[in-house]
Amino acid sequence: MIERGGHILIVDDTPKNIQVLGGILRDAGYDINVATDGRAALDSLARVIPDLVLLDVIMPEMDGFQVCRRMKEDPNLAEIPVIFLTAKVETDDIVRGFDLGAVDYVTKPFRSAELLKRVDTHMTLSRLRSELGARVGELSSALSQIEQLHREQDSFLRHELNNVINPIAGYTDLLRAKISGDLDEKQLGWLNSITRGASSMQTMLGEMKKLQDFERGEHKLNTMAVPIHGILSDIVKDVALIMENRVDIELSSEREDARVAADLSFLPGVFKNLIKNAAEHVVSLTDQERSVRVDSLLNGTSVVISIANGGEPIPEDRLATFFEKFNSTKGGSGGTGLGTSYARLVTLAHGGLISVQSSRVEGTVVRVTLPLADG
Repeated sequence: MIERGGHILIVDDTPKNIQVLGGILRDAGYDINVATDGRAALDSLARVIPDLVLLDVIMPEMDGFQVCRRMKEDPNLAEIPVIFLTAKVETDDIVRGFDLGAVDYVTKPFRSAELLKRVDTHMTLSRLRSELGARVGELSSALSQIEQLHREQDSFLRHELNNVINPIAGYTDLLRAKISGDLDEKQLGWLNSITRGASSMQTMLGEMKKLQDFERGEHKLNTMAVPIHGILSDIVKDVALIMENRVDIELSSEREDARVAADLSFLPGVFKNLIKNAAEHVVSLTDQERSVRVDSLLNGTSVVISIANGGEPIPEDRLATFFEKFNSTKGGSGGTGLGTSYARLVTLAHGGLISVQSSRVEGTVVRVTLPLADG
């Protein structure tokens, strides 16, 4: 059953046409307003916005095409469906009407069944569009509230976890200073495990905070032009020490003076995470396989830094989510996946691109492309 009802504006300079159209539509359950020329139609639209307009094409002073154009230029009227009323059936006129934004046309003399069918169809479509818009608005509002709730929960959890972890880290340092000389090797190992665990948790909480700031756009980069080779060289040395020189990390730069606009509070963390991940991936392999290669190559107005390692390739399902949070490729070895997510967000914030490829033949290669600094 057709759901009828709604407000229709009829615009026609022939009283007989208005009488016929008005009778058909009122009998069908629609409310009617009328205007006998284009200017009167625009005046009516300024007072009351209808659900649909039936608009005569040929009228004195301002024809239907001009009225339709004025409607579509007004944001308050642009979405109102317009059906042209015309005695002309020339293709050019029909196409012109559609180009102006009309949704349909009806030829004179009117046939009641055809007229009602076209009006009912476009009134239903208009009503569905409005309902869809309302639902989308409700969904958007709900999603915004959910995101806000998640942010508040994350902030609360970080705060509470810091309140727990900070005393553990602090008291562990005090114990180490006071009694480490009285502990046997096994007990000292326990103390070291507590220290490492607390430190790892503090690092993870800090990374989560940075990630959330970048995700919300709550960051402001303070960049300066710096040689990318210098950043990479320092990080390679740091990671080699962290890995106790068990992994051979080789750095090669096409031009050591190539400069990028970097915020040194953030960008080095991209490469530290990626190079450390690569080293951890191969540290348990044979001597010949325990290597990571870092290359910096120029490519037009950009520099491409690739971090390559061998070992088992990353499975395809994990490769697809490599840069997402909590999607570590380390299995049960303790990775959180925050490092690669951080790398992606910070790279994008610096105007760069990041990608990953992995295969049994080529190994795993992460590429970071950054624009060269001006000058």
